[in-house]
Amino acid sequence: MISKICLLILSALLFQIAAEAQARIDGVVRSAEDSSAIAGAGVVLEPRPAIKAAKLGTIASSNGSFSFEMIPVGKYRVIVSMIGFTRYTSTISLTDHGRLTLNIYLHPLPFQTQQVVVTASKRRQLLADVPASISIISAKSIERRNIISFEDALRYVPGVNVIQDQVNIRGSSGYARGVGSRVLLLINGIPLLAGDTGEAVWESIPLSDIERVEVVKGAGSALYGSSALGGVIDVITKDNMDVTSTDAKVYGGFYEQPGYAQWRWSSHPRYFQGISLSHVQPIGIGNFDLATSLSYKRDDGYIQNDYFRRYNMFAESSGSVGPNQTLKGFGDFFYQHSGNFLYWQDINHALQPASNTLGQWVNSTRAYIAGVYSNIVNDRFLLAVRGSYYFNHWFDNFGQTPTGIGDSSSSNLGYLELQGTWTYDPNTIITFGGVEELDFMNSNLFTSKQSNSTAFYLQIERKFGNLRTTLGARYDYERIQRATDFLQLSPKLGLVYDLGGEASLRASIGSGFRAPSLAETYTSTETGGISIIPNPNLLAERSVAEEIGARFPVSWYGIADVSVFQNDYWNMIEPEFTTGGQVSFQNVTRARIRGYEVDLSSDVGTDFLTLKASYTYIYPLDLTNHEILKYRSRKLFYASADFERWIYRASVDFRYISAFENYDRQLVNAGIVRNGNERVPTYVTDVRAGVDLTAMGFPVSIEFVVNNAFEYYYVEMIGDMAPIRNYSVVLETKF
Repeated sequence: MISKICLLILSALLFQIAAEAQARIDGVVRSAEDSSAIAGAGVVLEPRPAIKAAKLGTIASSNGSFSFEMIPVGKYRVIVSMIGFTRYTSTISLTDHGRLTLNIYLHPLPFQTQQVVVTASKRRQLLADVPASISIISAKSIERRNIISFEDALRYVPGVNVIQDQVNIRGSSGYARGVGSRVLLLINGIPLLAGDTGEAVWESIPLSDIERVEVVKGAGSALYGSSALGGVIDVITKDNMDVTSTDAKVYGGFYEQPGYAQWRWSSHPRYFQGISLSHVQPIGIGNFDLATSLSYKRDDGYIQNDYFRRYNMFAESSGSVGPNQTLKGFGDFFYQHSGNFLYWQDINHALQPASNTLGQWVNSTRAYIAGVYSNIVNDRFLLAVRGSYYFNHWFDNFGQTPTGIGDSSSSNLGYLELQGTWTYDPNTIITFGGVEELDFMNSNLFTSKQSNSTAFYLQIERKFGNLRTTLGARYDYERIQRATDFLQLSPKLGLVYDLGGEASLRASIGSGFRAPSLAETYTSTETGGISIIPNPNLLAERSVAEEIGARFPVSWYGIADVSVFQNDYWNMIEPEFTTGGQVSFQNVTRARIRGYEVDLSSDVGTDFLTLKASYTYIYPLDLTNHEILKYRSRKLFYASADFERWIYRASVDFRYISAFENYDRQLVNAGIVRNGNERVPTYVTDVRAGVDLTAMGFPVSIEFVVNNAFEYYYVEMIGDMAPIRNYSVVLETKF
């Protein structure tokens, strides 16, 4: 009995001694430039002198705060790092029962090239360290242009050409008629392609919640798998703030009547308008915040039967779930009712559809829920888990199918990814992971189908002095309906050489692939006078992308990025007429696209004027048929100027796109698309001007927008007139 009492007393004494020998640290990480909080900064405590005790690490929360509890007394070195900022180090001493508060200020790196990106290597890194061409779209750019549908924001990206709603990076895509995509769309690193058609659903992107968009050009299948053979577009949503705020935006406008009397199908102007509400606030659970947005948009359409009514709801919450762990959850619900327009009636009725398609409509419902979990296991290893569920349903009132009139489709797509990022030593970073995807579809176009895919990837980045090397590969296995298998190994190699003074050279070679979508493989329908039949023997598309580039400052306070590239493609899938006059998707082409790109940006030594210009030239050759690939324009030139001073702001954008040389001549020759050979180069100028009264104490901004200011008529495909001149007013308030 006495021994038990002594043991209890001894335990209590030891507990008291331990309790007395512990301390606590609280702190916040801010920018030395404007005192704004820096979320995601890494904070490490290193015992001094070095002892067997392990290092302690955490990351700053969304408001820049961090804490360490029950820390043994003694001396420590505090190390705080964040990409795009200088490294902070300091030595501190902790005493018994001490509570130390640290206010840490990081200094931004002084050059524009120190931009942080996450898509190219599935981790945070400086843009200058990426061995590929990347363009960034800022939230401000989207807001200023009053972008209504997300794909319109991509029209200003160097090397990107949007044909209707099909995004074409350096000629990789052409036009695939709404099925399949050679560009992979991501949101916060999670794929967002429809499970049935394999298309990118641009309308589901919440415009008011975008922080930035990263566009990676060239094959990206070594990390992202199928559909990334032409490039990757990653939408990064905003990190929530620790303050309550509300944003309301209203816009309205109209299309001008066309200049040709025979094109005027409506006696009154065609209007478009929209409203969006966004709100963010702490929710009282830990340091989590909740951001929500609602939007409604409608467009009467400048083309007859080309209208839409669109509803979108988005929600996001993020915060810390532990000293080294963060969780970000987000989801979206989207509904749209829209008219259907395929081709014009003829050149004299360019804004009216063929009579047999008048009155056609499509209803779409799409919803997804997703999450990203991150855990800094220690100061050398980061674990990330990404998962999502994506529901897609649409139906229309047209199309002759084996089961009757009208097409419909539903798909349920689940996605799960585990990723590890291991800093082996200060010069070596290893990224590895696995992906599982399961898709269930039901449609009268191709009956019920099921597909599943599994993938594993590994990438090693190693720095040798001024040379940074990247070597990686991904293995994909995909099966459709337990019958059709696709197996693909996608390797890549990248090199970046630091020339100093923020100048660098880069070179890369990588492979890509795309498994055919269910719509391409199994569709059986009739629409617009065209019968489409299945082709279950389709092979996966493959590509090899090569690039040499340089990025360097220029003398007029700007940045220049120059690249030369070559992309080879095998088994390209295109819709082709059969001998029976029907259309099916076929592996028809071995192709090669060569070209170069120059991208310039400058603030001309001021803080109120920014100039940008880019020129892309491609030679898109069909090596099988010895002709230019369809719907590829050889020359793209984009230029913009942004002015902002005190309460005034103005901007102008100009786009030149050369006329495509090849198209679906069979549709024209068969009389399905009348006057389909009418096409011209594109010359479009958009102008905006407005005032932001926030500096005067009124949180209101007003902007006037004129798109296609010089009323230039052109087509993006065949038989489809692009948007004519339109005017709009945008009113926004924040409180």
